[in-house]
Amino acid sequence: MRKPVGESVKQSNEPVVSPVEDLLQGKIVIPSIQRDFVWMRTDVRDLFDSLYRGYPVGALLLWETNLEVPFRTAAVVQSVKSSRKPLYLLDGQQRLTSLAWVYRPESKADGRFIDLRFDVRTEEFVNPSAVQRKDPLLIPVSTILQEGVQFYELLMDAGVEMGHPDFREWTKRLQRVNDIRKQQIVVITYSSDDYEEVAEVFARLNKGGRRLSKGDLVYSAIAARWAEGLQTMDAFHDELRDVGFGLDREAVLRLMSLLAGTTARHIKLIGSTMDGAALKEAWQATETALRLAVDFLRGECGIPRSDVLTSPNVVVVPALLLHHRQGKLQPEESGLLRRWVYTAMAFSHYSLQVEGKLDAEARLVKERTGEHLFTELIRRAFGPRSVDSPIHPRDLEQKYSTHPFFRLFYIAALEMRAKDWATNTAINDRPVNSRAKIEFHHVFPQARVQSTFPKEEWNSLANLAFVTGRTNKVISSRLPAEYMAGIAPERLAEQWIPDDPELRSLDRFPEFLAARRHLMANALNRLLGLPDYTGQTVRQETDEPPADEEVIAEEKHTPTPTRS
Repeated sequence: MRKPVGESVKQSNEPVVSPVEDLLQGKIVIPSIQRDFVWMRTDVRDLFDSLYRGYPVGALLLWETNLEVPFRTAAVVQSVKSSRKPLYLLDGQQRLTSLAWVYRPESKADGRFIDLRFDVRTEEFVNPSAVQRKDPLLIPVSTILQEGVQFYELLMDAGVEMGHPDFREWTKRLQRVNDIRKQQIVVITYSSDDYEEVAEVFARLNKGGRRLSKGDLVYSAIAARWAEGLQTMDAFHDELRDVGFGLDREAVLRLMSLLAGTTARHIKLIGSTMDGAALKEAWQATETALRLAVDFLRGECGIPRSDVLTSPNVVVVPALLLHHRQGKLQPEESGLLRRWVYTAMAFSHYSLQVEGKLDAEARLVKERTGEHLFTELIRRAFGPRSVDSPIHPRDLEQKYSTHPFFRLFYIAALEMRAKDWATNTAINDRPVNSRAKIEFHHVFPQARVQSTFPKEEWNSLANLAFVTGRTNKVISSRLPAEYMAGIAPERLAEQWIPDDPELRSLDRFPEFLAARRHLMANALNRLLGLPDYTGQTVRQETDEPPADEEVIAEEKHTPTPTRS
């Protein structure tokens, strides 16, 4: 039984120089899950200014463990090898590294000195320009911080005589800079050999900067058991990003865990039964499965990049299925899997119950085949909706660019090679020309409708269309009745614009929205394999949502194209 978390946490107040010395001596190391140092020189300056003024600068979070956790080369030269197991720095890398660079300039691993200076006249910390470096009263902070430094000598070296009216005050200011060494900082140390427990604790403690997830810790644990693991996994993530399909670690690890024969709870990858050989085999299967799935999503589903997905977890089922079938689908299965992808996106299938749903779907992939498999997968993706009930125009009311439907309209526009309204060339998801970047445009410009109609109407999906940035600027704030006169009818039809010119005047705006919602609803119905809405369709009773094991919330994603 786990002991209460409070018994594993130690908190202390220590002078800033203490953890800095520990970092320099290798008593504190940077775990491999940490990102590289990313702070700018101005961030370093602001940190010292906060310490000088006594402002809080946050806590350091350390992890004490008997586990063999891989660590990365720090951005400082750690000249002394510690004889005891090191502490792992989970939060505070940017702050602690910055302090070390200024406190011991020679410790900077790349050899490039950070020139931070203190202006005794204004009490400001300065990243000096070439001209400012000639100012003797801009004194290097690294010099002021050294133990035993004589402040009066620093002023005299700067040409300030003891009789100067500000000599005494400036000496006090230099003393305050030196006292930064003694400034207290909170150090929290958590002791545990349980990766899952550590992930939960540090996710809650770490409120600023980069939140560490269970996936980060699982990657680190895998690397501890498989020597080339971290390098191999990072290389594959780079490969995915290069083709526009960078996926977060959580989704990839869920797939890996399922392929390893456990469950979608990827924390099980670091169970006692998973040695380095088993992890390597599971990862190789994961790479193979993801390559097949990405090719399917791009080629068959017309999804140009992972940012367009409503959830990265949408990739898991196609990856499992294609890996199980060695990349081969029957002709009718390809269309059914595509329908599942669109349905899972449309109804935010993975917004809740992520791991429970993936476990159930993995069992279906193993146990069922043909029509029986896809019928059940699709039914589950529809959630509480009936699989035969078409999207109603009312379903598009009060839906905005943040809604999953928006991404499906984007995919549909790309798939039908919809052309830009001004250039008559197909809109391109990844154009070389920056002026051809896709933006979403308010058909009735915001400036013309916001004073007359409510936001839930003029900012809704039925008033949005995809055009290039150049075209967006050309249209500007003109009404459709004016600018659509010069656009070919087929261009407008490609984006579900009603063909009745009478609906393009300002006083007919509500009617325009109603007519366009009808057209857009049927565009979605075609994508989802549903019958058209005819105006006479009666909504069917909804199915009971399928039961799953556990509820795990997932963050919502932001829209992809740029707003006009």
